[in-house]
Amino acid sequence: MKHKGKWMEWLAAGTLTVTAFLFFLFLYPYHNLLKEQMTLFLHTSDNFLSYLNKPAWLTSYAGDLLTQFYITAAGGAVIVSLSLLTEWLLFRKVFRSFGMLSAPASAMAAIPVAVEFLFHCGLHYPLSSTLSTLLALGSFLLIIRIRNRHLYTWLFLPVFAFVYYLAGHGVIIFTALWLVFGLTRIVKNRLLIFIPALLGMLIPLLLRPVFLISPAQAYKYPIKAPLSLNISFTWEKILALDYQTQKGNWFKVIYLAQQYGMQNRVASYYTNLALSQSDLLGDWLFLFYQPGPGALFLPVSQLSTPLTIAFSNEVFFRLGDMNMAQHSAMLGMIFSQNHRSSRLTKRLAEIHIAIGDAPAAEKYLGLLEKTLFYRKWAREQRTLLHATDVPLREKIPSVDTVRLADDYVNALEILLESNPENKMALDYLLCTHILRKDIPAFREAYDKWFVWRAETIPVVYAQALIVSLYREGASDEALQAYGIPYSVMNHFMEYTNAYGKSGGDPAPLQEVYGNTFWFYYHFAMLQQ
Repeated sequence: MKHKGKWMEWLAAGTLTVTAFLFFLFLYPYHNLLKEQMTLFLHTSDNFLSYLNKPAWLTSYAGDLLTQFYITAAGGAVIVSLSLLTEWLLFRKVFRSFGMLSAPASAMAAIPVAVEFLFHCGLHYPLSSTLSTLLALGSFLLIIRIRNRHLYTWLFLPVFAFVYYLAGHGVIIFTALWLVFGLTRIVKNRLLIFIPALLGMLIPLLLRPVFLISPAQAYKYPIKAPLSLNISFTWEKILALDYQTQKGNWFKVIYLAQQYGMQNRVASYYTNLALSQSDLLGDWLFLFYQPGPGALFLPVSQLSTPLTIAFSNEVFFRLGDMNMAQHSAMLGMIFSQNHRSSRLTKRLAEIHIAIGDAPAAEKYLGLLEKTLFYRKWAREQRTLLHATDVPLREKIPSVDTVRLADDYVNALEILLESNPENKMALDYLLCTHILRKDIPAFREAYDKWFVWRAETIPVVYAQALIVSLYREGASDEALQAYGIPYSVMNHFMEYTNAYGKSGGDPAPLQEVYGNTFWFYYHFAMLQQ
């Protein structure tokens, strides 16, 4: 029976480990992929020495070293699931050292591991934090081998300082376990236990000026962002759109957006970008949720999160607005958790290659050449440093003016003045006016930039045009001169009649007209 019980424990542990692996591989891969992108691990001696300036240097270094293998979904799933299994084994051994039977110890060990699992489901939880816990547990299991009560007590402070320097916040778990074990197994005099523990807990505060960290950071390092015990499939879906955007899989982004049906601004941002790259923005704009003009750009302001700032460069880069793309990428890196990012370093290199700034591009490519997985990409990009046919270079405006960061209309007009063939800039300009419900501005931009194009008018633009022409009492000849299809004209008349009969109630119109500009114009509440 005893052996059967042990086998059942190990079977349960193995099953849960495999479950965690499959979860992070198939159901929740994009959180780990993002964590890799928001780190930049350089294989240099200077990078190694930089970790020595902070507590938890060993677990931070090891965590970042392993995080670079999150570059594939399988790599992240393997590392996280194995770290959780190791944590369960160590906690189980710790509880066994307190005299617990095997089965209760195994069950108790699953509780902190479950919490750790939820932490890993957060956007910013670092692997180094898990390693800090593992190192603390290992240190505790070593120190309890000391049975001499005087040695057990007086060795605490130097061991505490050593563990703090190596593992950071893990020292709190180490201290708690040391206290309980000492009181129950080693020392009967409580003062002999509590006094070293209290003195030890002052060490992070005393060392804080040396490490240049705040009091709060002193006790939670290497954790740098707020903790979350939440599995967010909303963010997982957004990160899926983001990841496919980086890969340029535009139809995959559109497909996922259709499957998810999310009413989320960031999701709309990526969906609209994919539609523009697929030349479908003017036709399919209202097939997806549109919260307003904010669905086209992510703001870079004091109210933005570091993550959305990092995301915001995607549109600017593909528009050819390299100043704003660089601004967003630099701020995204500065405000990120580690102040370094392989993803944003790549983007900054691409930006400087596009604008022909070879020295600046070489700086970023030089950093990437010191990584394990991006050195090949960096070497390939070096061939573009002095090329003349660099993608996106023709979109870059030849003139620039002082403008506000959120003056998107002015930015798009500058892009079009420099290159009227910039179709993405035109689509974004027209859709900005449409989503603002600014019909006169749309008409003016359309007449200036689109009307001369020898192409079929997209459905959404036709729907907005017919409203403008209807307002000024245009004739049928004028409608035909603009090339508005008869199907749009008939649809508009049907909507007008249905709207009049509805008495301003959107419910009867939603099913048939919910994906039209007219429905959006009458009923959508704009979000800034």
